[in-house]
Amino acid sequence: MSHYPLNNRPLLRTKSDKISVNKILWVICLVLAFIGLSTPNPSETFLGCLICPVLFSLLWRPGEPPALLFAASFQTLQVFVPVITANLAGETLQQNFGQELSLAFYLGILSILALAYGMKLAVGNSPIISLIDQEKSASELKVSRLAIAYLGTFVFSSSITSLAFADPAFTQLLLSLGSLRWLIIFLIVWNGFRDPKFRLLSFSIVILEIIIGITGFFSGFKQIAFLVLVVYGATSLKVKQLLRPQVLILMVLLLLLATYWQSVKGGYRSYVNGGSLTQTVTVSLADRLNYHTKSVSQISEKEMGDGFNALLSRLGYLKFFAGSIRTVPNAVPYQNGKLWSEAIFTLIPRALFPDKPVLDDSKRTNEFSGIQAAGADKGTSISIGYVGESYIDFGVPFMFAPIFALGCFWGWLYRFITNLGSIPLLGLAAATTILLNSAVFFESSNVKILPAGVILLLVYSMVLRLFGKNIWLWLTCKSKLN
Repeated sequence: MSHYPLNNRPLLRTKSDKISVNKILWVICLVLAFIGLSTPNPSETFLGCLICPVLFSLLWRPGEPPALLFAASFQTLQVFVPVITANLAGETLQQNFGQELSLAFYLGILSILALAYGMKLAVGNSPIISLIDQEKSASELKVSRLAIAYLGTFVFSSSITSLAFADPAFTQLLLSLGSLRWLIIFLIVWNGFRDPKFRLLSFSIVILEIIIGITGFFSGFKQIAFLVLVVYGATSLKVKQLLRPQVLILMVLLLLLATYWQSVKGGYRSYVNGGSLTQTVTVSLADRLNYHTKSVSQISEKEMGDGFNALLSRLGYLKFFAGSIRTVPNAVPYQNGKLWSEAIFTLIPRALFPDKPVLDDSKRTNEFSGIQAAGADKGTSISIGYVGESYIDFGVPFMFAPIFALGCFWGWLYRFITNLGSIPLLGLAAATTILLNSAVFFESSNVKILPAGVILLLVYSMVLRLFGKNIWLWLTCKSKLN
């Protein structure tokens, strides 16, 4: 007998469920917004508090993983954090960086609204997959097969990712193939929230992915954290069922982990790359684990405080956009579509165009923001972000056109991939994986998000079309689909 609580979950999504949730959010956010009027940045705080229920109204799809909503909301957080930081310091945004920072905030919020409206228009109103189909498909999965599939895709992903940067012509394709293991992780976590027999496997995979992430060069634990939050968002149609104590505990743990990472990442990266100023790992896994074990045992309260401040500084991402507003068009003219043309040009395979130049995010940032950012020679890459690049290309108001089009692309992609093939839950896993890999960060350059989204779309479409049915048959121990 299935352990899935079908009798405790509405099988049909009703408009009244969504309306009641909206009312709760509007009340909470209105209270916070009016409290925000007493801060040093009253209008920015007021607007930042009210954007949440607007995004929810546009993008919340009851019973589905809120991948689109999460992407828009996380970018909003990145735009809003500088306001929160300034309020905590008792400063205005103008004091922090000049009037350009305040303008960057307003343009950032309007850009996210344009993005969200594009997503909403493309994804439509009707449910993509019914709750009955979700529960039926998930109940067919077998714990042992998912565990084997995870091990297999982990080995495959590790092998193919290690080869990804050997030849730039195939880097994005190989990384996209390596990301396929997140389909299996999605299914494991999805069932972990619904069926007790999957919980040990789900918990083990989440912990393992966090360890893998924190022992890499970058903060790779973000991806598993985002996936857990998004999948959890599909477990209920009612806010009161989502706001459980476990969620608060999870959020606190994630905050502590992110704060710890910010406090140690400088020393850790110097240790793992051997001082080479490259984005490489030259020490063993055991040594990396030992480094973190010692760091955790020796970290001070002051270091955690500094790490939290660094986290806020890293999370907020308006400075380079503000710098671009200061520079363009006063010192550098609008580029009239050059930056987005370069993003489209990157879609041409390097194998067909071997002389295609490698675009440097930091070089763009230095040129158009007037702020010197460390580049490839320092083992890093810092971008202005696709919103700032849209401003540099077209200015106000035409900058919102490519952003709206990008939202339409992501919304269409979500619906298309979910409906592709005969297994909607597998399609839902693929669509969520693509969005979490390409659509979450405000700082992402258009030369990264557009090619990444298109290549992921092609790879996952091919996999679902050619192998989706066979993958599902193997995962469910069936000889054929009904």
